[in-house]
Amino acid sequence: MIVSPGSRPRLAPRARLRLDRLTGQTVLLYPERGLVLNTIGQAVLELCAADHTVEDIVTVLNQRYTGDQARVRAEVLTFLQQLADRGLLEERAQ
Repeated sequence: MIVSPGSRPRLAPRARLRLDRLTGQTVLLYPERGLVLNTIGQAVLELCAADHTVEDIVTVLNQRYTGDQARVRAEVLTFLQQLADRGLLEERAQ
């Protein structure tokens, strides 16, 4: 999957978001691995679950955290592409 501003990413069936009871942090779990998410990573993946495009996600993050939209877009695209390259994201059918 190539992630672009118009993509509608969602978590692949083999990946799940879970709250770690010990640390209180959100973790992205996938077979035999886990990735502890920071607040922004958690927000991005929660927005993926709500059928947003990447550009929608960038807009929401800019409203919440007031940042440079071009930089936020680049960072979101990079983060999502890294997850897609690991097989943890797929394109939502339109």
